[in-house]
Amino acid sequence: MLVLASFFNPSRNAVICTLFVMIFLVSGSWLQGQVRYLSGQTYFGRNNYIEYIAGGIPIIISAAHDGDMNPASIPTRRCLNCVTVADVGTQDIVRFLGLSLQKLFGCPPHIVINRLHRRKLDANREISEAALGNPEAEQAWREFHQFIDSAKQSSLRSFGTGLYLDIHGHGHDIQRLELGYLLRDDELRLPDDSLNSPRYIGFSSMRNLATRNARGISHSELLRGERAFGSLLAVRGYPSVPSKQDPFPNPGEEYFDGGYNTVRHSSYRGGTIDGLQIEANFMGIRDSRAAMQRFADSLAVAVYQFVLQHYSFSNPFICNTMTSTNDADVDAQDVFTVYPQPASETVHIRLPKTRVESYQISIRDMVGTVVFNEKTSIDAAASDFLIPTAKFPSGVYTVEIRHCYPRTAGAWNVVVRKAMIVVH
Repeated sequence: MLVLASFFNPSRNAVICTLFVMIFLVSGSWLQGQVRYLSGQTYFGRNNYIEYIAGGIPIIISAAHDGDMNPASIPTRRCLNCVTVADVGTQDIVRFLGLSLQKLFGCPPHIVINRLHRRKLDANREISEAALGNPEAEQAWREFHQFIDSAKQSSLRSFGTGLYLDIHGHGHDIQRLELGYLLRDDELRLPDDSLNSPRYIGFSSMRNLATRNARGISHSELLRGERAFGSLLAVRGYPSVPSKQDPFPNPGEEYFDGGYNTVRHSSYRGGTIDGLQIEANFMGIRDSRAAMQRFADSLAVAVYQFVLQHYSFSNPFICNTMTSTNDADVDAQDVFTVYPQPASETVHIRLPKTRVESYQISIRDMVGTVVFNEKTSIDAAASDFLIPTAKFPSGVYTVEIRHCYPRTAGAWNVVVRKAMIVVH
């Protein structure tokens, strides 16, 4: 059965409070088009082996190898090539990452977690090797991938595209993040013109983005340019390969280039959902919960910067978080726009035509410190409010607009928030 539970319980050992049973499973195709998931709610497959946290933004994250459930009804996987060692800490990183992304975007990402130990199910393999013919494990394997398929369909319906991240951990000697785009280490060592050819774009898990990104940059730049995902992580203190700082693994260096999940759920096989496998090193990332939290925060900022720089969404991407001191509804016209994204020297805040008398504009950094605070009166027409950001350190900020309504309308005090990126 499929079960709905509370959102984002950070402790995998916590008692899960079941709210209600939604649907009985009658076939392997039970997820396809039959359930409408609510953003921010948590759903479980049969026996709670697979967990799905439905999202509201086109970012999908999975953890396949850090489950801790060991049911006796599923035998231990034993085969010639079977790997049964768990990826310690990746489930916690994924949960922290979800919370960090929700703070940035105002809505949670889609998250799919295999809660079975890897010795019982390897959700990053073909079903034959993943479950070794055990029906219970096969059911969990199907649920894992069908939840991801549902998240992809949700992203496509609302935004026309999306980004899939498969989070793992490696035990290699070099302490750096290994970003797998389905290109082998020797292929990453090729010159830019080769990587930019249709042949190697066709091999890439970023195939869609390489041909239709917002800035028109090349495939090689997406992999190891200044605005590449690995480069954004490296400048935040997490060495990554490939990146501008470390463009490819040298001969003889260990490197994971991506697995079954990346093949199945990225644009490598077509479509507009791009993806990559993130293999996290242990030291400084998975060696303590504090390190996991710090990494998740930095990874969230890198994701935020990457998607806003490179994707053109069919609908507005950032989810606004709205609160009101008197529960007053916010009119549809009472939204505002922050541009450009990312900003450098100046950010524009386009204030809408509205019935409010004035706005209080505040900007906070990632730790909540107010770095700008000013009140402005407005006339009946929409106008741009310019804020110099040259002295702001590069990073993600929260723009907070407080609506000050006339006292004749009840002195409403409504706060609307949006994220803002500053990159120098």
